[in-house]
Amino acid sequence: MNADRSTSTLTGRRILVGPNDIAGFASRIAVALAGGGADVLFFNGQDHAFNPHVAESENLHRLFGRAIGVASRWRAKGGLVAVAGGALAGIVKLLAFVKACVWAQTIVMIGGKGFFGGACEYAFLRLLGKRVVHVFVGTASRPRYQSGYAKNVLKGGTVNQKELKRLAKRTRRQAARIRGISRNATLVIENPLCGHFHEKAFVNLFKLGIPLDVAALAKKPRLSENTPPRAEGKIRVLHCPSRPEIKGSARIQTVVEKLICEGVPIEFRQLTGVPHAQVLHEITVSDFVVDQLYSDSPMAGFAAEASAFGKAAVVGGYGWKLFGEYLRPEEIPPTATCHPDELEKLIRALALDSVRRDELGAQARTFLQSQWSEASFAERFARVVTGDIPPDWLVQPAQVAYLHGAGMEESEVRRLVAALVSQFGSKALQLDHLPKLRDSLTSAARSL
Repeated sequence: MNADRSTSTLTGRRILVGPNDIAGFASRIAVALAGGGADVLFFNGQDHAFNPHVAESENLHRLFGRAIGVASRWRAKGGLVAVAGGALAGIVKLLAFVKACVWAQTIVMIGGKGFFGGACEYAFLRLLGKRVVHVFVGTASRPRYQSGYAKNVLKGGTVNQKELKRLAKRTRRQAARIRGISRNATLVIENPLCGHFHEKAFVNLFKLGIPLDVAALAKKPRLSENTPPRAEGKIRVLHCPSRPEIKGSARIQTVVEKLICEGVPIEFRQLTGVPHAQVLHEITVSDFVVDQLYSDSPMAGFAAEASAFGKAAVVGGYGWKLFGEYLRPEEIPPTATCHPDELEKLIRALALDSVRRDELGAQARTFLQSQWSEASFAERFARVVTGDIPPDWLVQPAQVAYLHGAGMEESEVRRLVAALVSQFGSKALQLDHLPKLRDSLTSAARSL
């Protein structure tokens, strides 16, 4: 499908994108679709400092942006003001839903739920003749027991029974919500390493990509006054974890310190909670970055931004071989992926080989400018809007095979699975619709 046909498909089509802007994903989709010719309304139900600015244009408008901004500020104050802020946000969200019902032809939902958290709204919108597409991102659909946020169950080296019971309850609710959305949405888009709870085929998220405007990112303001001068003769390695305990930061730092002790000329920078403008500057003055150690996405936010500046990004995880089953080689983001146990070897290699660093960074930047550009994304998403889905974009539930997680070690996932099954039975995994995957998980847990 060529870009001209894509543009003609989207031109004049009324699309509402919202109601959650997880990691800037909704705003990036809205901008890309507007660039492809669609008339787009963007609604974000909660405003905060980390939301990217969305520049309105002739065919891209933000819905109730000021009202949501007021509601979000009130909710942050606490007390009765926060209650009023919550009420205002609820009213605005209801009005946005009404606007979707009346105006939109296609509604693109982002995150773990729609406007109100239930599956009924999807069924109602489809009853009105709307095409409803739900895009799961981040932790929204990843099984709770495979998410680093569940590590509190194992805190202190023993299983906290109260937290384990809470984990089982949250997993049950999560699975029910995902199945409800899957059944009632027109189409679901999902990371195949997070598709455990789906009962219907879904579109592989990485077939579409995650749109990023490389040129626009390069023009964003940068903050440099807090960045020290580079040490002479050193390779600067940057790590910017939003949640160090989830990103494997302690282990990353240990590996880097070991390499430094061995004489590898590394200058390590780890930053958390700094302005985005500083992060962008730090990327530009680094040689390469380490994104995270336990990821199920080869090019998430920080890795994508580093790639946009032509910097190699190291991404650790357990599921990279599976991507070869879901994607063609040219569709796989060219970051420096590795098994967590191979982190030391990879960082050493990149620190000592400037040619390899530069090649990886250049390949990643080219990938963003071609495969994941806003124009390419809009071209592919046009097929989602019209229902012209190539068969190889679809992932059947039986193809989901990921046994590990994100944000924690392989052994931690196995301990959580073993504890859930021991206390509540295998039904607690919410995988009875996929007995092969369920049995593989329980078998792996027994191997502890």
